[in-house]
Amino acid sequence: MIYLTDYRTAWTPNRRTIGDIKYPQTVHVFDDTYARVKTGMVYPPHRVADKVLDPELCKSLRNRPARTAFILAGGNANFAGSNNKNYDNSLSYTYKFLPLTLTQVYASRIAQSMGATDHITTDASACASSLKVMMDVQTLIDYYQFDRVVVLGIEDAVSNGVLEFFGEARASLSYADEHAGRLPSAFDSINGGFHVAQGSVFAVFESDRIALSGYAELVSAYTASEVCSNAIGQDASGAGFTAAIRGALEFKSIGADSITVVKTHGTGTQSNNQAERNSLNTTLPRYVATSYKPKIGHTMGVSGLLETCLLIDDIRTGYIPAIPNRTEPDTVFLSERTAFAGGNILSLAAGMGNVYSAAIWRFIK
Repeated sequence: MIYLTDYRTAWTPNRRTIGDIKYPQTVHVFDDTYARVKTGMVYPPHRVADKVLDPELCKSLRNRPARTAFILAGGNANFAGSNNKNYDNSLSYTYKFLPLTLTQVYASRIAQSMGATDHITTDASACASSLKVMMDVQTLIDYYQFDRVVVLGIEDAVSNGVLEFFGEARASLSYADEHAGRLPSAFDSINGGFHVAQGSVFAVFESDRIALSGYAELVSAYTASEVCSNAIGQDASGAGFTAAIRGALEFKSIGADSITVVKTHGTGTQSNNQAERNSLNTTLPRYVATSYKPKIGHTMGVSGLLETCLLIDDIRTGYIPAIPNRTEPDTVFLSERTAFAGGNILSLAAGMGNVYSAAIWRFIK
């Protein structure tokens, strides 16, 4: 068995409108991460990661040596904000130590600090990255006899390159959308869409050979793709989500009726609303679903695992939270919070390039 034994999360409800870019947008941002970036000595994604790299937790890992792997889930082989475009605005900076913008170099530096030197790797599975690596956690512990896998999710999400891409694609909420009164939400006919956001997550997974305690058990995980002519779009049937869900269920022979709660990818775009809803209704007989992106923003490759940890936090209070800004009463895609009645939890994530990830969890405490 594999247990989530400890975790740290960083996200912010604080929002700021970035107006000096091609497609003005509101973002969830830690303002301190952009302090002094013009010097070239400060790199925003590293500062966001520092918010979860708890020195005491890292020390405790060093003091309990075990066969340990480290995975940096960044969504990109380079942090997304590293690009050669010529911008001159509030998000612009030139980093003087270019090797540390490479995720694998940064991953090795962080892994050394906690003694996780048996296996160090970076995942770049777009916005599915931090949930996709649950399949790697499962493989390393169950089949390669690792005792512990440490995952750090971090990406340079609030950056010129990301905001221009999502603004041009009209995926994120625009300045005009918000002035028209549209609010971020998911599975709603009026509100929808998301704000790009900073966030990070640091999670420790251990086998039952060494785990002292756990918040949740990672029961199964699977990542799949779909046949789709548009690599940045989704098949309306939800085929990619369906393949990932069925893969996770079948891998450990789990009954679909055991799933009672779903943490959706929940971007609130029309395409994702349709694809994810269709898939869930195809694969699960009964469930309630929530989405965290309307509350914390879309943290890109970090989102899948970060949001799962936030759901675990909420379940510890006894409740599944409502999807913010729903305008219609809904007891499935929750418009009001509901009590957690037990059962398995399904987390979903999707990424451009037709990648879909599913992980199944059992809540412990």
